[in-house]
Amino acid sequence: MQNVIEAVTPKGDVVFRAADGSYIVAQQIDAKPLKQAQILEGALETIGIETATDVATGLRYEFFIAGYGLSREGAFGAPE
Repeated sequence: MQNVIEAVTPKGDVVFRAADGSYIVAQQIDAKPLKQAQILEGALETIGIETATDVATGLRYEFFIAGYGLSREGAFGAPE
């Protein structure tokens, strides 16, 4: 499944938009640079450690998936 990075924080938190329109919240385990709009291929639908591959470069990234199937509000938090 292709997932598009919506946001990356300096602490390594990553929010993905999945192909079905839901959102995934993860913590990056490795130190490889990520950027917004990057497309990663992988089944990030299990709580725990998962790997995804950049479709453009073939680089593999490791994440701890903290939540999946979330709404946008659930992934980014309620506005203050």
